[in-house]
Amino acid sequence: MVKTQTKNIYELLIILRPTLSEDDLEKNIQQIESAIKNYGGTITKTDRPYRNKLMHKIKEYKDGFFVAMLFNAPSELPNTLKRTLSITDDVLRHMIVRKDS
Repeated sequence: MVKTQTKNIYELLIILRPTLSEDDLEKNIQQIESAIKNYGGTITKTDRPYRNKLMHKIKEYKDGFFVAMLFNAPSELPNTLKRTLSITDDVLRHMIVRKDS
């Protein structure tokens, strides 16, 4: 009997540096989407990035590009993705939340 791996629904919110060009912004989003797919996830929805003010400065920036993604993934993917995002220079902050199905 083959054991199937259950996938959960997660929401990812990323804040990217406001100094990125439109091309660099798209490249960063594509790299994050590729990482999710490579780690066994399936992206359901990616919202368009929008620029917004921050409540407080993060690394001397007063605003940033916000991007939200919804994806299905095995339960170990969020921890792996967090490590990847934490070493990505253009990501100011990130948060992954498990959604109830």
